[in-house]
Amino acid sequence: MKQKKQSKNYNAPALDKGLDILELLSNSSGGLTQAEIASQLNKSVNEIYRMISTLRNREYVEFNAKTDVYNLSYKILNMAAKFEPVKTLTSRTIPLMKEITIKTNQSIHLAIFTRGKILLIAQEDSPSSFNYHMSVGAHIDALETSSGRVLLTFQTEEERKRMLERRKFYMKLDKNLNYKASNLRKIENKFSKRTMQKIFKDRYEVVKSLQIKGVTNITVPILDYTNNAVAAMTIPFVDRIIKDNQLDIKQVTNLLVSYGKKLSFDMGFRE
Repeated sequence: MKQKKQSKNYNAPALDKGLDILELLSNSSGGLTQAEIASQLNKSVNEIYRMISTLRNREYVEFNAKTDVYNLSYKILNMAAKFEPVKTLTSRTIPLMKEITIKTNQSIHLAIFTRGKILLIAQEDSPSSFNYHMSVGAHIDALETSSGRVLLTFQTEEERKRMLERRKFYMKLDKNLNYKASNLRKIENKFSKRTMQKIFKDRYEVVKSLQIKGVTNITVPILDYTNNAVAAMTIPFVDRIIKDNQLDIKQVTNLLVSYGKKLSFDMGFRE
């Protein structure tokens, strides 16, 4: 399950601090004071002062003088809207997702990894009156979803480690997280080395949903020219009682795998 390694690993501590501040503020809806930022990053106020000043000067961060609170500006949002890889991914994937829903009579969604979680960036409902719908913009724990496990599997070992570290970082910041420690360990234990090896060998995952009874998630990776997954495409398969000429789960899996290969090829992946 080895993939290409990065040639070297260079550190830029100042840049790391700046990115940590941006990521922290992106996870805080009400903003944070300088002291709160320092506390949550386990840094001193002096350590982050220059970073925050630079981010303000470059207009990535806004400051409310009345409350002493820092917030992200809309500059990053505008940059993200221009980010071509995501636009390319969705423009190529959505038309095929529509085809898949018609052929399978199942819903489908597209997810990427960001801020330590899975973010749904596209969703297509099935033509059926009875749908399993996921909302675009939803954030879900990476290890609680098939999308997350597949995305993590198709990475270099170094990148997977970094992604899992980011997951833990954001879980500590998430005040709304109400997992019991035992439940959290149970979820994490499901993503074992054996699980990764099977996903990597099969090139997909079929597993019962951890959130909804009666739903089986079928997930394939979308790989790019780096041979790593940039997204995951998932059909939450609903086994309906009335099945007039409908594909079974094995047929749906084979169809999704074929579409996943086509999209990966379009994104630059070569065996």
